[in-house]
Amino acid sequence: MLFSDKIKQLRIESGKRQKDLAKAIGVDVPAYSRYEHGERRPKRDQVLRLARIFKTDADELVAAWLADEAYAHIAHDKMAMRAAHLLQATLSGDEVTDAPSRQHHEPETTAATAQPIQRDMIARMRRSSLPLLVEGDAATVMQRIEDESIDCIVTTPPYWRRRTQGTESITAATMEEFINQLLLTTAQAWRVLKPQGSLWLNMGDDTTQGFVQGIPWRVVINMIDQQGWHLVNEVVWNKTTTSPQGSHDHLRKVHEFLFHLVKSDDFYYNDEELRRTYALIMRNDDKSRKSSTKVKEHYLQPEEAHGMVPGDVWTIGVQRSGIAHYCVAPDMLYRLPLVATCPRNGIVLDPYCGTGTACKIAYELNLHSIGIDINGKYIRQARASIEQKPLSLF
Repeated sequence: MLFSDKIKQLRIESGKRQKDLAKAIGVDVPAYSRYEHGERRPKRDQVLRLARIFKTDADELVAAWLADEAYAHIAHDKMAMRAAHLLQATLSGDEVTDAPSRQHHEPETTAATAQPIQRDMIARMRRSSLPLLVEGDAATVMQRIEDESIDCIVTTPPYWRRRTQGTESITAATMEEFINQLLLTTAQAWRVLKPQGSLWLNMGDDTTQGFVQGIPWRVVINMIDQQGWHLVNEVVWNKTTTSPQGSHDHLRKVHEFLFHLVKSDDFYYNDEELRRTYALIMRNDDKSRKSSTKVKEHYLQPEEAHGMVPGDVWTIGVQRSGIAHYCVAPDMLYRLPLVATCPRNGIVLDPYCGTGTACKIAYELNLHSIGIDINGKYIRQARASIEQKPLSLF
C-alpha cells in the first residue's frame, strides 16, 4: 500500500476530516488533499505528527513515506524492477547479483506502464480553432490534461439511475458507488483547474421509494470536506417544464441544482459581463412572452447600463432534443457561468459534454474548449453541429 493510500485509510478509520488533519500539521486543505491523492508528499516531521494523530506505528508510516518517494521516481520506467532489486541489495548490504529474470518476476511492460501519462491535451486543442472533442471516460481522459490549465469547467454528470439505454458515463450498482465515481472526476477537476478557475456542477436528485436521496448535496459536501473545494453559490434551476409525475404523497419536482465551486477566494469573476448577458436574456424572454410569435434570442452586447445582479434562482425551460431519452442542457444554463467566470481567450472543459452545448457556447464566445463523453454518437453529433458555424473573424 502506498503512503497516500495508507494515510487516507487511517483518516477514514479514525473518523477525522481532511480539514482537521491539515490544521494539525500546518497546511491548508488543498495541500493535504494532494497528499492523499499522491500528487505531493509531506515533510518527515509532518508524517510523524500524522502518526501520533492516528495512533499508529511511526516507523511504519515513515517507511511507507520513504517507499512512496522512491516509487514516484521509478514507477513508470521500464527498468523499475531492476532498480528496486539494486536498491534492496544496497540497503541490505548484500552483494549485487544479476537482477531477477524478467520473464518470471517482472510483469510484461505495456505502453500504459512503461511511460508516464502524457498530458498533452491543451497542446492538441490549440492546433485547431474548433473545440477538441474526445470520446472516453471522463476521469480517465482528464488525466491527459495538463495541471492547472483549465479556466472554467461546466458540466452535467449523468443522473443516478436515469440512463438505462447503454449511454451512461458512470455505471454504478449503488448510490455510494455512483458518488465515489463522480468524485474521481471532481478530483481530476481540482488538478486541471487553474487557481483562479471555477467549476459549475449541474446535478439532479433521485427519489427512491418516495424519499429524496440528496445526491447533489452528498457529492458537494464530499468535495468540500475531502477535496478542499469552496462553494460560492448553489443556484436553483427552475425548469418550468418537466415530464408528468404521478404522485399523491409528494410535490412535483421542477428544479435541479447548479453549484459554483472554486479552489480559492482569488477566483476570476466578470460581474459586468454577467449582468449584461442576464439583462439581455431577460428582456428577450419578456418580449417572447408578450408576443404571439416566438422571438429568437440573439446574444449581442447591449449598449445600455448594466442590469441587476442575477439571483440564485434561474427560470429556464428544458431544451428537448431529437435523441431518445436525452435532454440537451439549455443555452442559458451554461452561457451565464461562462461569461461570468471564464476570462477572454480562456479554456473551457466539459467532462460530460453530451452533444456539446458547453463547447458550442464557448466557440461562440471565442473561447477554447475541450469536451469529453463516453458516447461516440454524442461526440460525432457535437462535432457536426459545431463545425457548421463559420469561423469568427474577430
